[in-house]
Amino acid sequence: MSAWLSGNDPLTLPFETVPEISSRPFRRFLVVTALRDEAVTFCRGAGPSFYPLSLARLEKGRTGRLWRRNDLHPVVYSGPGSNGLENLDGLFSGEEVGPVLFCGFAGGISPLLEAGDILVATRVMKSGEGIVPVSPPDFLSSCYRTGMIVSSGDPVSSPSEKSRFLIETGGDVVDMESAEWLLCASRHGVPAWVVRVVSDAAGEALPPEMMTFVDAQGETSLRGIVKTFLFRPSVIPSIVGLVSGMVRAHLRLRELGRVVAAHISDVQRPEGVSR
Repeated sequence: MSAWLSGNDPLTLPFETVPEISSRPFRRFLVVTALRDEAVTFCRGAGPSFYPLSLARLEKGRTGRLWRRNDLHPVVYSGPGSNGLENLDGLFSGEEVGPVLFCGFAGGISPLLEAGDILVATRVMKSGEGIVPVSPPDFLSSCYRTGMIVSSGDPVSSPSEKSRFLIETGGDVVDMESAEWLLCASRHGVPAWVVRVVSDAAGEALPPEMMTFVDAQGETSLRGIVKTFLFRPSVIPSIVGLVSGMVRAHLRLRELGRVVAAHISDVQRPEGVSR
């Protein structure tokens, strides 16, 4: 049986409230992102059977169990950086967790990558520590470039910082989550892969103010956006200069969603049944 099909029990729809989630709801393939924007973008490409779901709300029991039909797939967003790791650790501690795809945006540190390029991780390094090997499935590694993701505890936003990370690690992209995500999955024996879409190239600067555009749960922070535009208008040209690359990145993340959904459809189709 494919690793993508780890269970077919009856499940409940999202947003059905339950008094308490006493058992872990995941029995099949799961997608995890840091930000709601990433989850929504992935879902738009993957189709109506995929839906975004806040990990914080799930752990508080307000969103209910996740599946009723075999064609429903949650895309859980956990929050940026180390936010949500405790909840994710608790989620993975159950025996019902299936294979997980971690994905989202990342900054390029290799000069060979441009905004919108997709990188499938074969190695993930936690900055200053060791390298975690990853064995992605063929349908991902055969479609996209493979390489190394470097995870930093802090945002890496300037070209000089990115250049330093490239020299020190030899990595391709940098993020704040992948290493901890993988370690969390590994602790519970959950098979996991990581795919990142470059949102800003190595030579592009990401204004630090953009870190306030999302909150700790991964939700878009209108307050942070408005505050930046009102009180730091000097950074607006820099943000506008990144828009075209971000648009490409969103389109490619949608594409990844379509690729993943098509693969799941293929492995779930009974033998002898064609499209």
